[in-house]
Amino acid sequence: MTKKLSLYLLMLAIGFTCLILAIMLDLPEKVKWLFIAIAISINVTIAIGAMRIGLREMKPGKR
Repeated sequence: MTKKLSLYLLMLAIGFTCLILAIMLDLPEKVKWLFIAIAISINVTIAIGAMRIGLREMKPGKR
């Protein structure tokens, strides 16, 4: 497993945790929306990064 993929998995756990906290806990609206915004930005970043790693691994010239 590459170092970047390990970092992306850690970021995924953080983003997922922020989303669960925003949904499950009774938080003030500003804090809830802050957690949701953090979760969305982290998860979108992870999706793009993981897609780039996957595309790099699937290149035909790769051994």
